[in-house]
Amino acid sequence: MKPRNYLLTRTSEEPKEKRRVFPRRDANCPVIARVRQREREEQISVPCWMVNLCEDGCLLSSDYFPRKVDEINLTIPGISTPVRGKARAQGAHTVNVRFTKLLQSDVVEMVARIKTIPKP
Repeated sequence: MKPRNYLLTRTSEEPKEKRRVFPRRDANCPVIARVRQREREEQISVPCWMVNLCEDGCLLSSDYFPRKVDEINLTIPGISTPVRGKARAQGAHTVNVRFTKLLQSDVVEMVARIKTIPKP
């Protein structure tokens, strides 16, 4: 019997950070997400935290995300209009969002600098 030949997938020589078009910035600010599930019409407001951010997307974390999130409208402090996006991937408590329009770099830097002040 002839042995099977297996093809190896191409491995990348470059680290993952160098393949990114826009660098991720750490963010630690509260946001309100208006979330629509797949095959549903109504939207749900979910309080969440923005973990990181770049010009084309962000990572949100919350305990209250419904399953199968499809569309997201974010109310971000410092930005007057809501930011629209689609869910790329969803975990148990996180949603990776891809924005429909790119954010400007100066806006991303400003939002990444937002820090919360703990209550005394």
